[in-house]
Amino acid sequence: MKNGCRLTNEMYDDLKGNLLFKSFIQEEKHWTSFMEAYVSEDREAVNKLNSLFQKYYTEIRFIAYVTKLIRYTAINFDRKRRLGHLRFPLMLDQPVGMSGDAWIDFIESTETCGETNSFAESFQQKSLYLGYTRLTPKQKEVLELFYRYEASDTEIAKMAGISQQAASRRRKRALEKLREAGKEGGK
Repeated sequence: MKNGCRLTNEMYDDLKGNLLFKSFIQEEKHWTSFMEAYVSEDREAVNKLNSLFQKYYTEIRFIAYVTKLIRYTAINFDRKRRLGHLRFPLMLDQPVGMSGDAWIDFIESTETCGETNSFAESFQQKSLYLGYTRLTPKQKEVLELFYRYEASDTEIAKMAGISQQAASRRRKRALEKLREAGKEGGK
């Protein structure tokens, strides 16, 4: 056999320190194939070892790729979820305090009470009503348009003659004040 196919002692010593090689020879058939190629001078044994290693290395690379893909997909999913929570800080179906009631439970349904004259009359919890009365007229208008008439921030901005970002900020500040009022009332 040619000297280029023969595995020398120096090569074997180098391989002993390689983690990929160590994991490769942990399987019995890989170890057997390696020892056969190391001891014999058969070209077929070396080719068989190369073939087994190529398959093993392809598997390792694929597993590493899938692992990274899952990791980065999870990171991106988490970023999008957190961004959504920042954009929409208060959802009306989230629980409030220890009672477990949702924000939506504190607003009367139009089906049960008919159309109310003002948005403030729809609050059933006193602390939320008092919190609503402390809002500025502009904040009240934005909340009423957004929740009562289901207008988007863009539509509210056009009606009020302000930018969409300003409408969004007003709504977020108003919701923050209501959240604080709800927490104070829940104590």
